[in-house]
Amino acid sequence: MAVRLSSRAPVPRTAALLAVLVLALSAAPPPARAADPVPAVPDLDVVSYVVADYDTGQILAEQAPHRQLYPASTLKVLTADTLIPRLSPTLAVTPKASDFAAEPDGSVVGMTAGVTYTVADLWRATFIDSANDAVAELAHLAGGLDTTVALMQKQARALGAHDTVVADADGYDANGQVTSSYDLALLARAGLHNADFRSYCALKQATFPGPGGKGIALKSHDPMLMTYPGMIGIKGGITTKAGHTYVGAATRDGHTVIETLMLGGTDIFDQAAKLMDWGLAADGRVKAVGTLGTGSGAQVGAPPATAPTATPTTPAATTSAAPTTPTAPIATSPAATTPAPTTPLTPAPTAPDSPDTAAPSQTSSSLGTRTGNENTASPGSGVDSSLPPSVVVLRYTRTGGSSSDSATSHALWLGLLAAAAALAVPLGAHAAGRRSRRR
Repeated sequence: MAVRLSSRAPVPRTAALLAVLVLALSAAPPPARAADPVPAVPDLDVVSYVVADYDTGQILAEQAPHRQLYPASTLKVLTADTLIPRLSPTLAVTPKASDFAAEPDGSVVGMTAGVTYTVADLWRATFIDSANDAVAELAHLAGGLDTTVALMQKQARALGAHDTVVADADGYDANGQVTSSYDLALLARAGLHNADFRSYCALKQATFPGPGGKGIALKSHDPMLMTYPGMIGIKGGITTKAGHTYVGAATRDGHTVIETLMLGGTDIFDQAAKLMDWGLAADGRVKAVGTLGTGSGAQVGAPPATAPTATPTTPAATTSAAPTTPTAPIATSPAATTPAPTTPLTPAPTAPDSPDTAAPSQTSSSLGTRTGNENTASPGSGVDSSLPPSVVVLRYTRTGGSSSDSATSHALWLGLLAAAAALAVPLGAHAAGRRSRRR
């Protein structure tokens, strides 16, 4: 009797050991997964760019950030920074044709003498349709073009934008009118501190007053704003001298990133999507290569700059010289609420900001040159018609990897547990069989 009891004892012991193994495996956490490295800064087909964190002002990467280039309609960012605080959005005006006269071959919304517009209407046309006639009316309300240009120049210096020289209010090509990707980042950051500015630049559609009480449907020509996840928007531009320019901002996972690209080609939105993908992935994970200036745009509502949370895993872009210390900031007034846009019908066609082909007054070393299509402005809205909005999402929307990798890891782990459990029965039966044969 004692022998039989001893020979059967290993069977429950084996099952018990296997059960303990299964429980131990199920209680143990899956192996830790190393953090994804930050990819290298993408190779972009633009002459100059800056990508920066909105909250801290830290520059994540840059290329020729202080190179003075023609701005095209991205100069309207400075126009908005300057005039939004000065003109009430509810102010109504019934202008004469001479009040909103703009360049005949530039982009216009189609203002009509005798129609009443609010300042908010004019800003919606400015941001959605890049309307130079609306900008001309805004400048008229601010005291005239000369006064507006002087105010814009003063605002640029107050924000620390020392590469910027203003000659008009709409960005139409003018000899001597220049800015830089660094300055545009400063101007965009300042604008985003203003609730009205944010409201206007995020609009995808609106209705603009037309003659006879009929509205003109406006729709954004910006594929980034229309399709890129988390996009706040801001402003694009195209002229013969400036090529394609773009200023944008987007928010993802608690980070807001500003990007500026200058002297690009017809694929400017693809380039912008690539840079934004990288900026959102790198923000907080790479060492800053610089900091946006400390003018009023960096102070209003923005936290102080802080050190990055991690060192880069890839080489940082070339650091540029620091800008000159800015002058005292210009105070801004509280922002007013902008009415929600109305659903549009068909957007009105627009023209490029400028087809001007005259040579710039600066040398080519200061303004830069492109080989290829910088002197071929797209007709219509200024957006390359061969580049549908979906191309931005299809090519460059970040898919990440952590979710799928995590699911794969858990599936393998559960498979291991199942295999261990499955082995428990045959092993126990095998041990019992061997002991039966011994008896």
